[in-house]
Amino acid sequence: MTLLTELKPTLPSPWYYDPDHYVRELRAIWYRDWVCVGRLEEVPLAGDYRVVAVGEQRLIVTRNGVGQVKVFHNTCRHRGSTLCTAEEGHFPNGRIICPYHTWTYSLDGELLATPSRVETDDFRARDFSLYAVHSDNWGGFLFVNLSSAPAESLIDFLGVEAKELESWPLADMVSVHQEHAELKCNWKVFWENYSECYHCPRLHPELCKVVPAYKKGLLSHADDPEWQACDDDGRPRVAAGKKTWTLDGQSSLPLIEGLSDAERDIGMNFASFTACLFVVGHPDYVRSVRLVPTGPESVTLVIDWLLLPGVAESHGSEIEPMLELGRLVVEQDGRACELNQQGLRSSRHESGVLVPQEYGLWEFHEWLRGKLADDRSA
Repeated sequence: MTLLTELKPTLPSPWYYDPDHYVRELRAIWYRDWVCVGRLEEVPLAGDYRVVAVGEQRLIVTRNGVGQVKVFHNTCRHRGSTLCTAEEGHFPNGRIICPYHTWTYSLDGELLATPSRVETDDFRARDFSLYAVHSDNWGGFLFVNLSSAPAESLIDFLGVEAKELESWPLADMVSVHQEHAELKCNWKVFWENYSECYHCPRLHPELCKVVPAYKKGLLSHADDPEWQACDDDGRPRVAAGKKTWTLDGQSSLPLIEGLSDAERDIGMNFASFTACLFVVGHPDYVRSVRLVPTGPESVTLVIDWLLLPGVAESHGSEIEPMLELGRLVVEQDGRACELNQQGLRSSRHESGVLVPQEYGLWEFHEWLRGKLADDRSA
C-alpha cells in the first residue's frame, strides 16, 4: 500500500443507497465469497443450532451426532417453509422438524419422515435432503460460501492476512463478551471508514493517545515523510509505555503465550478479510468485528472480545477495561458513518474525491469493481 499520487474519484453515490445495486453486490460478493457467520463455540453440542443471515438468506448452523458443523438453508424441501423460527436453540432427539407439515430431517440434512403423506411410487426421500451450504473454519471463526461450487478454498480466500495472526491461539480462545451495533449506513461506508485513519485525529482522541501514528491521520509510519528515520517496518504501534488497546494503554490480563517480542511491542496486529471481518490481535486479548449487511442503508456489526478459557473468570475486574476503548471507537465510527450515509443522499453529490492517505479506499473500490465485473449475472 502506498499513498495516492493523484486525486481519485469515489464510488458513485447511488451505489450506497440504490436497492437494485445492493442486490447486485449481494450476488457478486456476499453470495459468492466466503463470509464469516460467527464462532464455532456458538454451537457447542450436537443438535444445538443458530440461525444466521447472509444478505437476504437465512441459514441454520448446527452440529451432527459426531460433532461436525453442518449448515443448511432455513428452508423446508416440501414447499419452502421456514424451519427454525427461533434465532437459537436445540433440536430435540436430533431431528429438524418443519413446523408446517412436519417433514423431518436428520442433523445431516437427510429427509427421514413425511408424516401423513399419501405414498406414490415416484417419491424418493434421498432427493429431498436439506439445501446444504459449504462451510469451513479458521481460528474458531466459521465461514460459509453460498456458491454451488466455491471458486477458491477458505484458506486461499484468507490469503496472507491469516498469517498476521498465526501466533495467536485463536482456535483455543472463546468470546467472553459480544456486542451488536446497528448502523444506518451501507456496509461499504463502514468498511471505508475502517480502511483509513484520516478521520482519526478528530474522531478518536482517546485512540490517538494510545497509537501516536493515528494522531497524524496515518495508517502506517510508512505514510509519514519522516518515516525513514524510524527503525521499524512502518507498522503503527502503541506509544512508548503503552501495552495494548485500553483507555490508558495498560492491562493486568495475562499476556498471551507464544507471541514474539515484536508482536507484543507493537501492541496490535490486524487481519482484514474484505469485506466481512477484521480481527485484531493484542498482547492480552483479541477483538473481532463482523459485518452483516441488512439492507441498502443498514449494517449490523458483531463485535467479540476473545480470551483463553478461564481468563475471564480469574480476571473479572479486567473485563470492563478491556472493552472500553474498542467499544468507544465503534461508537465514534458509527456516528460518523451514519452522517456519511445521510450526506450521500444529496442530489448534488454524484461522487467524491480521495486524498493521498485514503489509498485503502481506492484499493477497496478497485476490488469491488472487479467483483462486480466478474459477476456475469450482475
